[in-house]
Amino acid sequence: MPDFGIRLLGFGLLATLFSGFGQTFFIGLFGGAWRDEFGLDYAQLGLIYSCATLVSGLLIVKVGRWLDDVPLPRYTAFAVLTFAAGCALVALAPTALWLIPGILLLRLCGQGLMGHIAVTTIARYFQAGRGRALALAQLGFPLSEALLPMLVVAALGVVAWRQLWWLAAVALLLLIPLLLRLCRELPAPILNDSPDISHASRQQVLRDWRFYAILPVTLTTPFVITGLFFHQTAVAEATDWTLPLLASAFTAYALFQVSGGLLAGFLTDRYTARRLMRFYLVPMGLGCLLLWQQSATWEVFAYMGLLGLSAGAHGTLGGALWAELYGTRHIGAIRAMLHAVMVVSTAISPVLFGALMDAGIDMRSIALVLGGYTLLVPLLLGGSVLRPPSGAQTV
Repeated sequence: MPDFGIRLLGFGLLATLFSGFGQTFFIGLFGGAWRDEFGLDYAQLGLIYSCATLVSGLLIVKVGRWLDDVPLPRYTAFAVLTFAAGCALVALAPTALWLIPGILLLRLCGQGLMGHIAVTTIARYFQAGRGRALALAQLGFPLSEALLPMLVVAALGVVAWRQLWWLAAVALLLLIPLLLRLCRELPAPILNDSPDISHASRQQVLRDWRFYAILPVTLTTPFVITGLFFHQTAVAEATDWTLPLLASAFTAYALFQVSGGLLAGFLTDRYTARRLMRFYLVPMGLGCLLLWQQSATWEVFAYMGLLGLSAGAHGTLGGALWAELYGTRHIGAIRAMLHAVMVVSTAISPVLFGALMDAGIDMRSIALVLGGYTLLVPLLLGGSVLRPPSGAQTV
């Protein structure tokens, strides 16, 4: 590990931890309050969320690539300040339409830039042990998922939802000086000089058939989890699992996400991320099938734990896969493009699931379809990244 490695791991951990304010699991907890205050149904709220998420994905194609050129401290300060502004906009929203710009900034920075900064920086500065470093830096994701839902559910019984968003904005402002201290005076990253890596540009990636073949596998986790977590009140209504029980089960999700991330990090360093892509979604598929047939209260913890295993593996494998395939010179631009594509998938699932439920299809039936897809598609397409690029040329 480089001398500054501990600082960078702390930097990544804090960035992923505080990204929780812009993640679906956190925002979705306010869905009931927003529907009541603004008179929205499931589909309308899902449409607002999806529109904001989709626009944020388009913006990150441009904003995310700046990380290749702008100094890390300056870029980090910009991202966190914008994130805090999004929290303030949501807290001030007088009508449902005002939620759109607020959620847009939450998704751009929370779901997008905070994780983008952490993962891209770790992928650049760590060559040996990259998988384990990514797994450790991304422990902030499960930590926030373990802590925030229970805190929000408890707090909503005491204070108004707007006050919680003001607290989030203040917390982000206090975070800025700490992050800047951790990422100060970093040397230039050492590019991987492996003969198998040619540091492809974004245009070269778009000409590689493997990129399109593996997308359905890499997009499954954010698509499924965004849809299920955003509509977690609907999951509670379709099952015997109450919303407080679901919130408490996020602890199981977080614990297994940590386990999945750390295990994937160890296996990535030993076998490479490319060899693991066919198998990492199996727990998620089983979790969706468990939601479909749920018959006991304890099964909510198994359901959330299985989702967490795949989510943790996804974070580690997703951070390492693109560096393995395309190098690190243009990794900021490549990851920004990938994030935009991922955002499209996360923009689709809330409104799609909401429309299906408004049409009379319950969440358990949706879970059955998700389980079958999640188990089948990786087996068919996951091995594509082990094959040479189009025309066997070096990308």
